[in-house]
Amino acid sequence: MRRRPAVNARIAASLAGLVVVLAAGCASSVAGTGSIAADASRLPAATGSASPSGSPTPGTGGTTPGSGGRTTLKCSGRTIYPAGAPYCFSIPAGFTDVSSSVTVDATVGNEKFRSAVALADRDLIIVTVYSLTANTDSIASDTLEGELKTVLAQLAAQGFTFESTQAERGTVDGARSFSYRAAQPKNKLQSDVYFVFRGKNEVEVNCQWQTKPAEIRKGCTAVLDSLQFKTVR
Repeated sequence: MRRRPAVNARIAASLAGLVVVLAAGCASSVAGTGSIAADASRLPAATGSASPSGSPTPGTGGTTPGSGGRTTLKCSGRTIYPAGAPYCFSIPAGFTDVSSSVTVDATVGNEKFRSAVALADRDLIIVTVYSLTANTDSIASDTLEGELKTVLAQLAAQGFTFESTQAERGTVDGARSFSYRAAQPKNKLQSDVYFVFRGKNEVEVNCQWQTKPAEIRKGCTAVLDSLQFKTVR
């Protein structure tokens, strides 16, 4: 069996540690430092995650017509679907589930779930779900993006640079998405980070690379295309 590289490097100031806590249209943020646990000395073979009992079955339904909401999860293939979680996504080909090995050293109490898939030490895709205090469906997109600019300013002070502080807007599973391209020259890291809002949940997808940009971007597209999360209001 082919062994994977050692996993012992810290992911300095990982964008996956960002938290946006919305309350009555106002936001505050905390930037955390993420890492893969030092005792995870090797990435195992890319066998995927077994879905738990009662997990989603293949299909495309579950979205409420006209509302952008979702009532059921129906991911397919090699699926990451933590027990009790409101989300699921398919593991991209060639990636390994390293969810149990990724940590963030600074968080607030509203982080609900964190999952991760990896190709190498610093070539990762991290999906984090946060519980929010306000229903974001009623908050204007311009307001949400304005709050995210505060997050970018904090990261800039920590050594990150951005191609633009204006978000690229889109949708993920029918929910509003705001994405940015970030770099941390000190550690030769780059990330495409997506902030996705639906109801009282925020999902952050951090697609980070150091040596495998093409593979991470392809995997990132696969995660975003397969990601599903239920509406919580």
